[in-house]
Amino acid sequence: MSQPLRPLHKRLAFDLSEGQVLDGPRRYLIMRADVLMGAFAKLEAEPRRLALQAIGASVTDHGSDSVRAYLAEVGADALLETMVAASASLGWGVWSFRRLSDQLWLEVRNSPFAAGTPTSLEPVCTPIIGMLRAVAQALWSEPADVVEWVCACQGQAGMEGVCRFQARPRLPKIPSN
Repeated sequence: MSQPLRPLHKRLAFDLSEGQVLDGPRRYLIMRADVLMGAFAKLEAEPRRLALQAIGASVTDHGSDSVRAYLAEVGADALLETMVAASASLGWGVWSFRRLSDQLWLEVRNSPFAAGTPTSLEPVCTPIIGMLRAVAQALWSEPADVVEWVCACQGQAGMEGVCRFQARPRLPKIPSN
């Protein structure tokens, strides 16, 4: 294994002549959280739910590339620490993990997705769900299910600014008769 990764915000290359921000072959986009989440807020409930699910699934699909690159570079033991640093570098809030034998808990303080959303009855941090799914699947080498139990945008007393997530290996489906 090679040296620990330099922090993501120090690796990003701002290629102004091409109008792009890169980490190696991976292109990033800097966007205001309220602009992104405001687009979802303009949708009716069911299309909003589907669009949020779609962005979460897309983050899993495409974020897995970053997770695999980090895993290859730093190894499984340092992956969670690397994800904490990368998330802060990208403005995805302050992440802290708690790993149990068959679960991975994530607490995010200052999620940009919750901060960019007016008060909501439903959790909205589906991009974080998608990234946590990618991390869990890389660690466990099997599909994972992720739930956001608490979202800061829900305004729950005592949880101001905090979102909580749980990842578990996907349970096999029981065939119905």
